[in-house]
Parts: sequence; structure tokens; C-alpha cells
Amino acid sequence: MRWTVAIPKPGSMPPAAAGLDGNADSLEQAAHALVDTARAYLRRQQREPSPESVEGHLDGVQVTIEGLLDPAVAAHDVAEAIVASAATGSAAPPRAATKEEAGPRPWPSDHPGDLGSQLGRIQQWTRTRLDTDAFTPATGIDVDAVQRRWSLQFPTDLTMLFGRVGGYFPTLMPGYDLLAINRSEQVRTLWLDLGADQRQRFPEFAAQFDPATLGAEPAGTASELFLPEFVPVADRDGTTLFVDTRSGNLAGCVSAYSAEGAGEGVLWTSVTAMFAALADSLEKGTVLLGARPVIRDDTLVWER
Repeated sequence: MRWTVAIPKPGSMPPAAAGLDGNADSLEQAAHALVDTARAYLRRQQREPSPESVEGHLDGVQVTIEGLLDPAVAAHDVAEAIVASAATGSAAPPRAATKEEAGPRPWPSDHPGDLGSQLGRIQQWTRTRLDTDAFTPATGIDVDAVQRRWSLQFPTDLTMLFGRVGGYFPTLMPGYDLLAINRSEQVRTLWLDLGADQRQRFPEFAAQFDPATLGAEPAGTASELFLPEFVPVADRDGTTLFVDTRSGNLAGCVSAYSAEGAGEGVLWTSVTAMFAALADSLEKGTVLLGARPVIRDDTLVWER
């Protein structure tokens, strides 16, 4: 279920708003993710409480949200009000996408199945269309030891992924190189070291972005700091797709992080959903992350 919310920017002329968005598996999860993400954004902006209502959408149903900009109103109460409003609301009239909304937006797959079935779909596609394997098996990998070393508990599908896949066919995913666990650790260490260096050199940055405080936020909450709870699964050119292992309704979701900070929203609700979307795109030739799969000279390329 797709959710969006527009947070007004005070004092802007002409009036402007920050758009936050994401995906969730149910109406209740979407409502809670919307509130959690919006409240985290407001804290980062150090916004004063406001009684002003805001507009949101849940799968095309427009809702007027009261109390979101006032932290004195319990987040649970705001989310419950959103659920009640969306359940009885009507679809908003169609409108043209704004420039910000016109970019690529990945959507969850409707294809049923666990991670194993999604990897099987992708493997079958590459063998049939490219006469090659999509994955090489992982060997000598102790995923439990990695979790202990990182002091993390991986979602079940991420544990399965790292335990089964040791390498990927190049260009398998548009815009990113998919990562096996060893490469994931390298990327994670790089981001954590960069964050530690910034915190050491800029005291004001350290005061504003505390890993323990941000790590206690619900999964799916955007973070300007790459956190120890983030596990990279794909990377290229300074942007990393990561699994958010923080607790909450969206634990295990996949988001993006770059040098400019984490994206405002969730790309997929799980690793399984990400690979299901990839399998859908390969099988149907549909757009994923703004690109369409094309076979050219026996090679998979992604056209934008």
C-alpha cells in the first residue's frame, strides 16, 4: 500500500511542502509508517508544534490528518485516526504528478512466494534468456557469526539471502550492484567510518545526529546518519540500498542511503519484496527503478 503526506514548510513563499512517501503491506502499517516518518522529519527540522492539519494519501484515498504536527498528540492516536479516515474515505480525483513525484517509484510485487521462490524465478529467467546463472552459491559463510559481530538480528529472508548467494550476475539490478555478505560488510564499514569521522570533526553534527537516538527510531524512519542497524544489500556510485533492522512495523524494509542522507521513505517492505519486484520486471519487461530490462547482444541492459 502506497502512502504519501505533504508537510507544509513554514514561511515559504510561495507556499511549499515537503513530500514524504513509502510502501507498506497493510493500511495499518502504512498509517503508522506515515506518522513515524513524518514525526522523525519534524524532529530533524526542529519544527515548532502546530495545530495545522495536513493532507495525505493512502493508495489514492485522500485523508486530512489532524494532530500530526503536534508531538503532544500521541502517534498511535494519529495513526488510528488515519486508518479510520482512509477506511471510510473516497479516492481522490486524479491529478498530474509533480516534478518531485515524476521520478521512478518502485512498487511491491503481487507475486506470492517466499525469498526462495523469487530467487528461483530470477535464476530461471537468466538461464532461459541469457544461458547463465543469476547467482553463485555462498560457500564458507557463517551468517550467525556475522550477526554476532555486528550485534544485529537479521530478518529471516536476509539471513537466507546471505547464506545462499555468494555472487550475482553483473547488471542484474538497474543502477546497483547487488551485494553478497562480504561486500556488504565492506560497504557498511565504509559508511560507519565516514559517519564516525564526521562526528569527530564536527561537534555540532555529533550533537544533532546521535546513533543511539536514531537507532531507537522505528524501522523505515529516514536517517541523515548511516546507522549500525543498516545492512547494505546493493550499492553503486555512492548510493546504497540497505535493510533496516530497527524494530517496528516496517522492520526488515529496504531503503536507500547516499552522501546526502537517507531517502524519505521505504522502497520495499522486505528483501523478499525487492527480489519479487526484480523478478516481475525481468519476466514482464516492466520498469524497475526507472529502467526497463532489455537483452542486447546476449547481455542484460537496463534502458531509461
